[in-house]
Amino acid sequence: MSREMALTALMALVIAELLLYYLSRNSQSFKEKLSKLKLIVEPGVLMVDLGKRVKPRSAGEHVRYSLLVLSVVSLVISLYMFYSTIASYMMELFSSLSSGGPAPQSPMVPVIPGITLGLDILIPLLISVGMGLVAHELFHMLTAIINGIPVESWGVGIALIFPVAYVRVSEVEFSHSKLNAKVSVLCAGIMANLALGLVSLGFLGLVAQPLTTYLEGPHMLILGVEPNMPAGRVGMKTPAILEDINGTAIDSLDKLRKVLNTTPSETAVFKFRIRALVEVGFCGYYRASEEVSEYLVLRSSEDVEKYGYRVGVVVAPSAYVYSSETPTYLLYSSCQLQLLYIVNVSLAIINSAPLIVTDGGRLISELLKKVRAEKLDRVIQWTTIVLTALIVSIGLVQSLYR
Repeated sequence: MSREMALTALMALVIAELLLYYLSRNSQSFKEKLSKLKLIVEPGVLMVDLGKRVKPRSAGEHVRYSLLVLSVVSLVISLYMFYSTIASYMMELFSSLSSGGPAPQSPMVPVIPGITLGLDILIPLLISVGMGLVAHELFHMLTAIINGIPVESWGVGIALIFPVAYVRVSEVEFSHSKLNAKVSVLCAGIMANLALGLVSLGFLGLVAQPLTTYLEGPHMLILGVEPNMPAGRVGMKTPAILEDINGTAIDSLDKLRKVLNTTPSETAVFKFRIRALVEVGFCGYYRASEEVSEYLVLRSSEDVEKYGYRVGVVVAPSAYVYSSETPTYLLYSSCQLQLLYIVNVSLAIINSAPLIVTDGGRLISELLKKVRAEKLDRVIQWTTIVLTALIVSIGLVQSLYR
């Protein structure tokens, strides 16, 4: 599927969700039909109820205590990562701006397929998000049941293009529960995501071991060509492995410079022999192929005056690539596990932050309500929202104009 087709399909999905919401708001009969199908429609969100009320189950005190401890530990770890990232970036930002420099690279970039993220990883990304959200909500549900809080309903859905899951606990029972039960329930999803992220990281290490046996190199890679320079004018296909120039093997920048600088002030012809790199189809992975191509690159005296000895190849020295025999399933597993790790740790960190709608936001409201510090609650949450929005906005702008 081409990039244009994929973007069109994603846009059509979002439009369909918005259209369903419009029809449900303006047609009572249509809304009733959706209700019979157990479909819930919100702006850009379509959800379906899969389960009815789940009654609480008894569990031993040691089980509830263990879940509480693990949940709180997960919250503390995730909160530390969130605020350390915020503080570190703000210090870098102020330092750079005060010295007249550009804003440093933002650590928070919104996920917008086709804009801030390549479409080649869309499917593994959606799988990772789906697994992360299911684990998150499942642990909310299990912890609520164990702590004597009934679950009213649960289900799955889609928000824009991302899969979602949800659990609705009895708000009345939740509001009358003890503080330790509330803390355990609210932090359970964070614990689930952090645990799934760490498990993914462990399996990633196992997959990396056999993958390393398929690496070949080091090679000099040609990542791209400048269109108006000699290499660009001959239509050289990239990315590729640079095997040799005029029969001289190129394995370092010094050799590349030496070969290109042999006749720096007159017309020269260089025969590039390159080996193609073939994209696997996801996560930007490439494998070396056996396809070897030759290009005659003419560098004129006018080129020398404009560009010096350069011919317009963008290279990466001392690079390792996967051989043509690398199994596709290993590359996909590595890609999927990397995304599972990144997505779940990110979900844990974001949900731990006091951002009003997150688990961390609800938790800090419950804690400060006990000491009647609602004003402090608002200050903490809105300050965090403003700082987060600033850093995310910088990340979005940098992605759009990089």
